[in-house]
Amino acid sequence: MNRKGFTLIELLAVIIILGIIMMIAVPNVLGMLDRNKKNTLVEHAKTMINQAEYTLRRDTEIDFPSAGKAIIMTLKYLNTDDVSTSPYDIEYSPTKSFVAVVNTTSGGVTEYKYYAHLVACDDAICSNSSQNSINKNRGINLTSLDKLSGANHFEVVKEGSSVDVSLVNNQSRILSIIGASSIENVFQ
Repeated sequence: MNRKGFTLIELLAVIIILGIIMMIAVPNVLGMLDRNKKNTLVEHAKTMINQAEYTLRRDTEIDFPSAGKAIIMTLKYLNTDDVSTSPYDIEYSPTKSFVAVVNTTSGGVTEYKYYAHLVACDDAICSNSSQNSINKNRGINLTSLDKLSGANHFEVVKEGSSVDVSLVNNQSRILSIIGASSIENVFQ
């Protein structure tokens, strides 16, 4: 009786080849998943900006900001149902996430620039107090729509303690980032 089968060396060779393939494939797949989550964060920020623009055009009680000034609309005010949970399964902060609209009138031409600030926190007040918060708090620090739409927008997606959760209370910092002289209204 002649039994045919694999030798131990042949089985080890197959296992080594499979291990090499896994070493190459797993990091690529994990990197792709992370890029997809970051893309989703960017799309949520764009959705917030679109909702802010729609709200400004629809609601006659809200005035566009005057020249050189800005208004802020929080996620809570925008009531965007599409943007409530981040791709990391963490709730966005409805009061610390906002859109800033800036009037950039120059040479008689009025243009409005939109900035998104999107914060996902592991606790209700975004205190970053949990032991693992550095891995949970994620978002987009105050960034203009043109940077969100750029080809290399991943640098605007931040994680952990680098997500600034105090911007809505720090008007001087907001003004320096968006280049406005003052904030006319904050819609919460």
